[in-house]
Amino acid sequence: MGYFQPLIFFVLAACPFMFISPSHSSLDHENVKNLPPAKHVGNVNLSLYYETLCPGCAYFITRDLVKVFQTDLYTIVNLRLIPWGNAKIVGGKIRCQHGDDECYLNAVHSCVIHLWPDVKTHFRFIHCTEEQSLEGPVGSKEAMWKNCSDKLGFRGDMINKCYSTGLGMKLLHRYGNETARLIPPHKYVPWVVVNHTPLREDFEKFVKYVCDYYQGDPKPEACPKKSSSVSSTNTKIATEIHPGCYAEQT
Repeated sequence: MGYFQPLIFFVLAACPFMFISPSHSSLDHENVKNLPPAKHVGNVNLSLYYETLCPGCAYFITRDLVKVFQTDLYTIVNLRLIPWGNAKIVGGKIRCQHGDDECYLNAVHSCVIHLWPDVKTHFRFIHCTEEQSLEGPVGSKEAMWKNCSDKLGFRGDMINKCYSTGLGMKLLHRYGNETARLIPPHKYVPWVVVNHTPLREDFEKFVKYVCDYYQGDPKPEACPKKSSSVSSTNTKIATEIHPGCYAEQT
């Protein structure tokens, strides 16, 4: 019995730690940091600066960027999504320069990225809300994302707490600062950067650029054999882009 007593004590002491979720569950926003997903050495860095409720961004995310996960392209990409709400400190409070709905949903996206930092996970949520936005108004602000959280199994209470405590706006402010420091400055969204190089008007051809930058061998099957084979949503974006997608209009 003497042998088992220390063992029992050790197991009981360890129990509380066995049930801590490995995901980002802390909502402490005093020392919050925007931590990018873990990078795989040799992969190409692909960053998307976007705004919610911007049709151009929604088209790109749901029609083009989704191909990262629909093909084997994800095996060579370190993907980051950076929501841009142009949040600034005004009178000691963080406020958005965009409309209330855009600001709110950008902050919610910031919360989801923070709480579920694995890009495959939070991309599912972002893709769902952006696809929903293309279908038209959905009612209340909360309905803009709650339908997706319920369908995909994201904890709505954690998202609500993140936003209501001000953490979402704080995260959005930091994303805004990062966007403001881009060199060269971004002129609109979606703004796609591959290995620190902005693609500008060629953003819809990101697959070709990722494959060109990748130095490994063999390249994924998703890599086009010819540049002309890269699909594009450029026509839709050019004709239906939201005025709020341009940086100089904020």
